[in-house]
Amino acid sequence: MPLTLESRIRRMQVFHVPHQVGCHERCICTEQVVVTTVEHPRTGECAQRTRPKVMPGSVTFLALERQAGLPSALLGVREIKEAIDRGYLRVVEQTPDLRADAAAIAPPDAMAPPTRAAAEPQPAFSASEPPPAAAPAPAPVVKATSFVPGSPAVARKEPS
Repeated sequence: MPLTLESRIRRMQVFHVPHQVGCHERCICTEQVVVTTVEHPRTGECAQRTRPKVMPGSVTFLALERQAGLPSALLGVREIKEAIDRGYLRVVEQTPDLRADAAAIAPPDAMAPPTRAAAEPQPAFSASEPPPAAAPAPAPVVKATSFVPGSPAVARKEPS
């Protein structure tokens, strides 16, 4: 998901993404339950039938919003191409997929997970600087639940 798009206009934009274009890397379609009324051909009785239906996904941009981590297949959607050409959307960042490039360049042995000693970064402290202090714990959140004039406020402590 190496794509970042930014809306350049001051209104909301919605782009419908067809299944064939938007679902190469992962499916962004949603399953909805559709209720239809069906008439029996012989008796004429009406009955409701429910069945799941796959609906295509969509991408919504609010006014001047920037969305990162979008699939690069969105650049294949006709509506998004037109919005970029008209200046309604802007491609802020598009980077190649690192997994695909690493698999194409590196031999299979190089893709093995690193050992624990190599994965843990070692802190670099100098003799002249003390090590960094730990961050203080956040204070508990207290909310007033009710207030009656002439009586003290009842407060409760939120669970952490």
